[in-house]
Amino acid sequence: MANDMSQNPEFQSLLKQVVEQSIPFCRLIGLQVQSFASDRPELRLAMRNDLLGNFAQGMLHGGVIASVLDSVAGVAILLRLAQTQPREDAYAQIREFGLMSTIDLRIDYLKPGKGNAFIATAEVTRLGKRVANVLMELRNEEGERIATGAAAFMLHGKA
Repeated sequence: MANDMSQNPEFQSLLKQVVEQSIPFCRLIGLQVQSFASDRPELRLAMRNDLLGNFAQGMLHGGVIASVLDSVAGVAILLRLAQTQPREDAYAQIREFGLMSTIDLRIDYLKPGKGNAFIATAEVTRLGKRVANVLMELRNEEGERIATGAAAFMLHGKA
């Protein structure tokens, strides 16, 4: 698509800044954007002791897992919107992030959250006029699937 805003360097820079610096919780846990692929973006999380849920066994907290999967779902939707419904500029496109909200989130914890780093990916399965559906997964650095998720987001809400 000629107007594909998802691959616009200014938009990508803004998205990286929003995820890594502007969203306080994402900044707190150290979430980093690894890929801007509009069909399957990636976020990375490095393991730290303050992210442990089970400190005796060194496992990532389940709430952190859910938050990372929720975050990558939002990024996937924003990138798909930028690809299929490009706005006039990068700033107008990034404002769409503030108009989305999670309305349903399901997480399946498959394995203990052990590892030195984790990669979350997401795929938008449906982009409707008001609701988007997404499938997500979290793997450790060895490729072991730790958790999967499914989410629904309200689009174009009122800020």
